[in-house]
Amino acid sequence: MNFSARRINALASRLGAGRYLEIGVRSGTTFLDVDMPERVGVDPGFVFDTAAHANDATRFHAMTSDRYFSEFSQDGDFGIVFIDGLHVFAQVVRDLTNTLAHTTRQSAILIDDTLPYDVYSAHPEQGEAHRLRHQAGDESNAWHGDVFKIVFLIHDFFPFLDYRTINENGNPQTLVWYGQGSARKPIYDDLEAISRMTWFDLQRHLQVLRLAKEAEAIDECCQAIAGH
Repeated sequence: MNFSARRINALASRLGAGRYLEIGVRSGTTFLDVDMPERVGVDPGFVFDTAAHANDATRFHAMTSDRYFSEFSQDGDFGIVFIDGLHVFAQVVRDLTNTLAHTTRQSAILIDDTLPYDVYSAHPEQGEAHRLRHQAGDESNAWHGDVFKIVFLIHDFFPFLDYRTINENGNPQTLVWYGQGSARKPIYDDLEAISRMTWFDLQRHLQVLRLAKEAEAIDECCQAIAGH
C-alpha cells in the first residue's frame, strides 16, 4: 500500500466515509488499495484492466475530469476526494472547484504534489522540466508541476476551507476540509499573481503551506469535521 492509500484509508476509517472519488487513477496504484464501500475512478487513460475490478460499488470513467463533472453532475457527494490528475494549476483549480460542488462539510479532500522539491520540479511543463534538469546534470525525473499554487488560491480566496500540507512519509500532499471561515490575510489577493508564481515565490512564503506531519494533519482534519 502506498502513502496515498494509507492516508486515505486512515481518513476513511476515522470519518466513516462511504463514497470515494479519485481524479487521475492511471495504473490504479492508490485506487485499488482504498478500502471504502463505494469508489469512483476518473482518468482519460487507464493503464490497467478496469473491467477486472468494476462492479456496482466500483466504477471507472475513462474520460477527463472536466467531462466527468459535466456529464455526471448528479453523481452525488463524496466523503473523500483525491485530486491527482493533470499537475497544472489551471486544471487543479477546475478539479477543486468541481469537487467542492460534490462534497459536504463532512468531506475531506487530498491534493497531490503540492510541494515541489526544487525549481525544476515546479516547472508547469513536465517535458521541459526534465530537459532543464538533465541539462543541469541531474538525471532524476522528479516533477510536481505548479500544483503548489492551489494552496495559495485556497489561502487567499477560500476562507471557508482549512488545510495542512503533509510533508513526511511519502509525497507532499495538502489535506483540505471545510473550516470555520476564520479570516486570513491574503498573500497575493490576485488570481493572476498566483498563476505567475515561481518556486522562489513559494520559498518566500513557505509558511502558507502549513506544513505538518501526517498524523497531525489527519487528526486536525478529523477533529474539525467531528466538530461541525
